[in-house]
Amino acid sequence: MKTYIKVFLPLLIVFIFNGCGAIKLSKYDLKETYSEKQVLVYDKTISLSTKGYIGNMQFSPTNKDELTIISIDKIEYGSYRTDHFIVIDLKNGKLKKDIKLDKTKDTYDVEFIKYSDDGKKLYLMKIYEKVLKNICQKNITVYEIPEKTTFEKKCEDRLVTELIKDKFTILDLETEQLSPYYSYNCDEIIPKELNNNEIESYCDVSLNSPINTTYFYSGNKKKNKSKKGIAIYDKNSFKPKKIITLDDKFRVEVVSEDGQYILFKKDFRDSNEKFKNSQYSVYDLKNNRVIHNFDTTLWMIGRAFIDKDNLIFTYSTDFTEIGNTLYSKKHLSILNLVTNEKKIFSDCGESGGKCYLTEGIYNLNDRYIMWRDYSKYHIFDKKDMKIVQEFNGAKKFTVSRDFKKVVFYMNNTNELHLFDIVQGE
Repeated sequence: MKTYIKVFLPLLIVFIFNGCGAIKLSKYDLKETYSEKQVLVYDKTISLSTKGYIGNMQFSPTNKDELTIISIDKIEYGSYRTDHFIVIDLKNGKLKKDIKLDKTKDTYDVEFIKYSDDGKKLYLMKIYEKVLKNICQKNITVYEIPEKTTFEKKCEDRLVTELIKDKFTILDLETEQLSPYYSYNCDEIIPKELNNNEIESYCDVSLNSPINTTYFYSGNKKKNKSKKGIAIYDKNSFKPKKIITLDDKFRVEVVSEDGQYILFKKDFRDSNEKFKNSQYSVYDLKNNRVIHNFDTTLWMIGRAFIDKDNLIFTYSTDFTEIGNTLYSKKHLSILNLVTNEKKIFSDCGESGGKCYLTEGIYNLNDRYIMWRDYSKYHIFDKKDMKIVQEFNGAKKFTVSRDFKKVVFYMNNTNELHLFDIVQGE
């Protein structure tokens, strides 16, 4: 029988206020709902003084005790844009940097922000600017007699927010200055056969791709484009160098956590367009070659997760149609691409939600993996093939690059909960 526990512990809370730390006791709001092993061990809580909603947070790639949070301060920016960046020292809870870019009047998509490898810069990959446009609206006055209905066109100048196409900028965290705009346009290296009257191709940034890559989209102009490959850019000049694709039927399924491996997928269907099987290829960006090929009849759902030799994915079996709804049993599988060994975990809950790899998937170490399913967080033992720890209640989380710490963000209390990653044996 599974044991579920709810933890209420007095915690040490560090308040950020004018760069000084204050200590008080509080109750533990993040709920640990299941614990067979203590893979994540509580460290401390930091209470944020900023009133903004935290749209994103990332550990410095070179310092596990430094966290950058991206704050959304004003409702007018919408849910996903900001100009406010805060760097926190996680050892003492003090502010190291509080950068407000309101002088530029531009805003930046909170999800498309990435640290440079040296931890000194932030890449702001989607820029929005306010543009004055003449907006016209029709005012209609309707009468009982249709012939008397009148139309009045009213136009006025308004400030509207628009995405600046193909452009990004770099924020220097030391000088707090922005670079000139760079372009991630890759038109100059797109083959002519992939950009003509029938086929349209372009590059666009992705949440999951590393700094110097973008997704390469291509397809029929009248249909939705799909991710056909990865475009590689020079790390210094950001000039496009080459595009990595397989044949025109393959699409990019996922990029590995470290940005080195691409999982390509191609589906095969019968004459009735019914799914038959899929072919997968793993491409090593560092060594510029395909290192694995395999076929499967399994219908993968959600996001896959890949490192060099292991593929972790969710799939469905036992399909049942009730009314107009299709039901199925969910499973989590780990496939070793070298030995072809496959392990399966099927205790996914009544709805299968425990096994959905939808977002926020991380290797914590060689043995444990962690993923988020909405506000629920699961820690999974890859050796014993079972969930060993669960949390609930956090809005966001992130993992340090050295896989030593995890931070949860609680939006209801505006707090950061810090945990150390241990082996959990």
